[in-house]
Amino acid sequence: MQYLKNKLLKLISVLLTLIVSTHSFAHVMVAQHGTLNIVDDGVFMVLSLPVSAFEGIDDDQDSKLSSAEFSLHRTAIAKTVKESILLQDKTGKLDLQGMMLSPVTPHHSPKEPAAQLIVMGRFALADVNSELQYQVKLFGKSPTEQVLEITATNKAEKKKHAFSLTAKESNVQLFRQELVK
Repeated sequence: MQYLKNKLLKLISVLLTLIVSTHSFAHVMVAQHGTLNIVDDGVFMVLSLPVSAFEGIDDDQDSKLSSAEFSLHRTAIAKTVKESILLQDKTGKLDLQGMMLSPVTPHHSPKEPAAQLIVMGRFALADVNSELQYQVKLFGKSPTEQVLEITATNKAEKKKHAFSLTAKESNVQLFRQELVK
């Protein structure tokens, strides 16, 4: 029981930190980049995705996401993220929990529409020793939006894996021996 309380408190603490610093993350994560951090029995994800990767959310066709468009389409965006960003272990697909979405507005003009969207969340690992398969199926329309640069870390095992995903090669097995840096 105490173990579960400690895990719950840890999760709440991480989520509160993410909530409080969502605006900061939006300016810290470079466009078309992401991180996966394996901590205990969870994989914490932060990704910067282009608005053009999402269908039917850019009502005024300006290739950006206004606050009104974000509010109107937030549920559809969340559904698309859950369907298009996948982490699997040997037991199957893992659920993305505690998802947070944050439009990336220009630092000097925070009311301007966003070209990128930060997605944060946690995948709970069913088996911490299982091989992990990661897939992202959200890529934008411009050539610069066709590649995602991601770094995965597992500090407990002192492993780091940097990789690129594209629309043609959208999945990767994390920490394969020949890929570990």
